[in-house]
Amino acid sequence: MKKAIVYVAVAGLAVGAVYLLYKRDKANSPVSAPEDKKVALELETHEESKNQKTENVDEIFRAKNESAQAVYERHTEAGKIMKESYTKIMEDFVEDFSDGKVVDEASGIKEKVIDSESVAVIKEIDSISDELDDLLK
Repeated sequence: MKKAIVYVAVAGLAVGAVYLLYKRDKANSPVSAPEDKKVALELETHEESKNQKTENVDEIFRAKNESAQAVYERHTEAGKIMKESYTKIMEDFVEDFSDGKVVDEASGIKEKVIDSESVAVIKEIDSISDELDDLLK
C-alpha cells in the first residue's frame, strides 16, 4: 500500500510537470485562454480524486492496524489464560512423588523407592547396553 501511495505521488508530479509544460506552450499561443480553464478544472477534479483515494488508503491502514492490535491483545490474553490453566492442571493431576522416598534410619539418607516396573526397565536398558558393547568389539 505504501508503494501505491509513492506511485500516486510520482504520477502526480509527472502530471504536474507535463501540465506546466503544456501551460507554457499554450500561453504563447493566442487561443489558449479557454483551454487553460478546462485543463485547470480537469486537474482540480483529478487532484480531488487523488486526495479521496489517499484518505481511503489511510483509513484502510488505520483499520488494519487497529484490528492487528486487537488480535495481538486477544492472543496475549488467551496465552495468559492457557498458562494459568496448564499450571492448575499440573497442580491437580500430577502425583507428588515426594512421599515415595524412604529414609534409611541407620544412615539418615533419603532413598527413592523403585517399583518392579522400574527394575524391569533398568534390566532392559542394561541388556541393550551390553549388546551395544558387544557390537562395538
